[in-house]
Amino acid sequence: MLAKILQAIKSFFAALFGGSTKSEPTPARPPKTKPAPIDIAPQDGSEITPDTIIVVANEMDFPKAQPGDNTPDKDFDDDIFVEEPTETPKAEEPAPPPTPTPHQRYLWCLDNGHGKKTKGKRSPVFDDGTTQFFEYEFNRDIVGRIAKQLEAKGVAHFIVVPEEDIDDFLEGRVNRANSKKSTLPKLFVSVHSNAAPAANANAWAPDNVSGIETWFYHGSKRGQKMAGIFQKFLLEKTGLKNRHIKSKPDGQFYVLRKSAMTSVLTENGFYNNKKEALALMDDKMRQKIADAHVAAIAEIEENGL
Repeated sequence: MLAKILQAIKSFFAALFGGSTKSEPTPARPPKTKPAPIDIAPQDGSEITPDTIIVVANEMDFPKAQPGDNTPDKDFDDDIFVEEPTETPKAEEPAPPPTPTPHQRYLWCLDNGHGKKTKGKRSPVFDDGTTQFFEYEFNRDIVGRIAKQLEAKGVAHFIVVPEEDIDDFLEGRVNRANSKKSTLPKLFVSVHSNAAPAANANAWAPDNVSGIETWFYHGSKRGQKMAGIFQKFLLEKTGLKNRHIKSKPDGQFYVLRKSAMTSVLTENGFYNNKKEALALMDDKMRQKIADAHVAAIAEIEENGL
């Protein structure tokens, strides 16, 4: 009680004569830190939801790219809406590129999408109780077959992710392609197999969802032309259903928007379509898919984009 009276008197005189009582300083709050951004956009055709806006193009309608343009693709607004001049003054014509050596027009960055640790990306188990389709294995097998043929033809190429025991490794794969030293312009091909919406991971998708589609960076003329060439040969070699070439105006696939070169992503059949999954596990069909990629590469090597 006495202590409270003395404190009251002390406070009265402090207020009367302008003094103040000391108090413990309020501890400073630690600065807030923003969480690292997470890329939640779909990364391939199997992750597309029904409400996604998709632009479907005719694979035989090749848009005209800028003459002699081997530079990385430009963004949507800077590329697709550029009006080409009716007549270019001679003084402004770019110098012709050096004549490439045979089969050495480009360096092909072959991306075998996903890894063994990627969640999902596998079919339901077949009726025997053990057989299952794994996309990482399919992608690597196809890319390996492509690389073997390119090696024999003398076409410059680079397998982006030879490892199996990884996850999606999205940032790593595009960084490898972008930083790869090359005196040749680079092109990027990401090889995948597709999946359709199903009741659950153990259910097969409807039989009518099947076929091949090829994706390109939305608004890229060179990308659309490149996708059309790959789609053409994939249809010719495999006989699978034509799902056309596609792009997404928003939330484009990571490897398409982050690779600093013209790029496409091929979706070779549906691994959760029971009939098509069996075909994709067959050696002959896999060779047809690889041969189609090689034929597309050979055409672009010969004629350019």
